[in-house]
Amino acid sequence: MKRGVGGALSFLFLLLFSCTPRHTEHSFITVSPDGQFVRNGKPYYFIGANFWYGAILGSEGEGGNRERLHKELDFLKSIGVNNLRVLVGADGENGVKTRVEPSLQTAPGVYNDTILAGLDYFMNELRKRDMTAVLYLNNSWEWSGGYSVYLQWTGHGNAIVPAIDGWPAYMEYVKQFPQSDSAKALFANHVKYIVTRTNRYNQIRYVDDSTIMSWQIGNEPRAFADENKEAFARWMADVAAQIKSLDPNHMVSSGSEGSWGCENDIALFEKIHADPNISYLNIHVWPYNWGWVKADSLAEFLPRAKENTKKYIDEHMIVAQQLRKPIVLEEFGFPRD
Repeated sequence: MKRGVGGALSFLFLLLFSCTPRHTEHSFITVSPDGQFVRNGKPYYFIGANFWYGAILGSEGEGGNRERLHKELDFLKSIGVNNLRVLVGADGENGVKTRVEPSLQTAPGVYNDTILAGLDYFMNELRKRDMTAVLYLNNSWEWSGGYSVYLQWTGHGNAIVPAIDGWPAYMEYVKQFPQSDSAKALFANHVKYIVTRTNRYNQIRYVDDSTIMSWQIGNEPRAFADENKEAFARWMADVAAQIKSLDPNHMVSSGSEGSWGCENDIALFEKIHADPNISYLNIHVWPYNWGWVKADSLAEFLPRAKENTKKYIDEHMIVAQQLRKPIVLEEFGFPRD
């Protein structure tokens, strides 16, 4: 009798286990010789969204809310969004106006483990849903630290906060980054630490996790000055090479806005993305931020914004075709009246 019950229970367990959805193993996303994203031997298409707060939401510390994370991921998946562009984590001390909190890297090489756990948890939840991620590692802008914090950490004076000190002062401050070997060295340490991680929830090394579509050098990396162009291009190439040396499995992307983020120099954009370690091209389009429309006359300037946007996309498409690499429009925005 006991053997019969045990056998029935074992059968029921096996039946339930066999019906439980499992993650489908995928190959890494790559680029074919003709410039097409490929996965599992087939063209790979995706609908993406920016989800910068993924690691924070996945944590069990301040700002964390795993129930909300599950709901948001399930909703995004249900409407066809299957790729998320995510900030690995903010840099610098907490308590700075306009900066993301809680921070991941609170001092050089000092990490908030709750955010690291949040990143691991977030990535594991994506994996369960057969979604992918683009993980960006740096930022030109102050809202997650990036350039300005690395400069402060390496003795270039206190980081400038645009909301307090103004944008001209900020631009003048961060233009030091492409020329600062010490700031770039600190960032290289961060790249190594993150890329070589192992996920604590599934014991998969990040370099072996096909959930990652690409590592991205930064959010809108910029030279910030004409005299920085050469140093900026060299730094982008160095970071791409470093990432590929640590992780030959995944693609590397720039996070660039396009020529707008290259001092309006399309040749510089092409030079950066011609690098064999950079797998595909990125552009962002912000008509209001770039002065193509004004807040008090959105309708009047809309035709100009549309014309400029089409021209901007087209000129970058030409570069992509010449390089035989895909191009992704990964940010765009227009104000609502």
